[in-house]
Amino acid sequence: MTDEIEKYFIEKGCLVEEKVIREIVRRGGINYIRKNEKRLDFSKPIFTMLNLPSVNEFSIVKEFNLNGFPGVSSTFVDIFRTRYSFLSSKINERTRNHFFSPVSKIHREKGEVSVSGEVISVTTSKKGYLIAEIEDLEKSIKVIFPRNFKEIIFQDEVIGITGNLSDDGKAIFAENIYRPEVSKQQVKTEEGVKVMVVSDIHVGSKNFMNDSFKDMIEYTNSEGISFLIMNGDLVDGIGVYPNQEDDLEIRDVVKQYKELSRLLMGLNSNVRVVLIPGNHDIVYPTEPQNPLPKEISSLFPSNVTSLSNPVWVEIGQRTFLLYHGTSIMDFIESMPGTTLNDSGKVMKEMLRRGHLAPIYGRNLSFIPLKEDYYIIDPVPDVLITGHIHDHSISNYNGILTINASTFQEQTSYQKMMNFNPKPAIGTVVDTSDLSVYTVKF
Repeated sequence: MTDEIEKYFIEKGCLVEEKVIREIVRRGGINYIRKNEKRLDFSKPIFTMLNLPSVNEFSIVKEFNLNGFPGVSSTFVDIFRTRYSFLSSKINERTRNHFFSPVSKIHREKGEVSVSGEVISVTTSKKGYLIAEIEDLEKSIKVIFPRNFKEIIFQDEVIGITGNLSDDGKAIFAENIYRPEVSKQQVKTEEGVKVMVVSDIHVGSKNFMNDSFKDMIEYTNSEGISFLIMNGDLVDGIGVYPNQEDDLEIRDVVKQYKELSRLLMGLNSNVRVVLIPGNHDIVYPTEPQNPLPKEISSLFPSNVTSLSNPVWVEIGQRTFLLYHGTSIMDFIESMPGTTLNDSGKVMKEMLRRGHLAPIYGRNLSFIPLKEDYYIIDPVPDVLITGHIHDHSISNYNGILTINASTFQEQTSYQKMMNFNPKPAIGTVVDTSDLSVYTVKF
């Protein structure tokens, strides 16, 4: 196929770079050229990556907006009601051997029961038994697990239980636990695009890795990458943590965004940039978070799109779920032995529970909404997080997971908080087959 492509360009009167040939093969080979012939410029003696037509169309699948979807509620009850209803139904869908009834539908007679509920408390008895109290929309019951039970149960997650009802009907002696695990059957597509994934840029910090970020921009320009995803903490912000001003190179948050905009102007105009905010950005700290305000997003070039945190987008026929990842801290605190460099492990637990942030009331503050926006629905092909400055690539149940590195070297505050950054790593995803490679900048 490569010989055929090279011959095609020679007949058009120009030579073609080898990496252009590889990119054309990835996009569909000679059929791709013929379909896009009117968009190709053969007038220069050497056909480079810059001459390939851009592939920068994407669609927003699901996006939060404080003044729109899914609507603000007067209490948090709606979040937990929709969480229980949706995730309990998913447990029933994926488990064919049992039907998990709501707690309030358990029959009083002694025997085996299958029940689903939302965890409202987790304790350990004096004799070492793990005890969880679960509830549906009307009633709760205690679940007692055997001593050799090794699973970690989070408060507020939705689980299914099989076991035996106690004689008095007030507790269940659990035998098995089930979760609403999400999965995806992956099929290779005929055409694809390359997506560069980065996070936690922190422009404005004295520890911002300016040269590495510029190298990433240059690489993106030269390697046929169609999309650049920037997954939150775009700038360092102001007053985010104690004595932050000592770590700042730029002490005006608007000037921080202007500097980021200046850097992004170095991108080719045919590279589409999709960015979301994080906890350091100029949005309210409670989640979900709106896109950057218009007075900030208007500073960026026209090829930059600001979206909410989290957001679901479709790129190259693949669904990407972008979430900055504040809830990762809640997972780590609830999983003994887990560190800030275990992002892959944490993302697996998100997918097992069908939820980005099941634990309520710790590090992450929610807006009361009419439905739970953090349920992992629709199921993505790619889940991207950041926040803890780790870098990891994993695959669970057919879903590619990426914690997308950082462009900030370790600060004294991060050292105190046990952050061990893996900085200046770009992750490139090919949407045709979800293959991945990394680039160290």
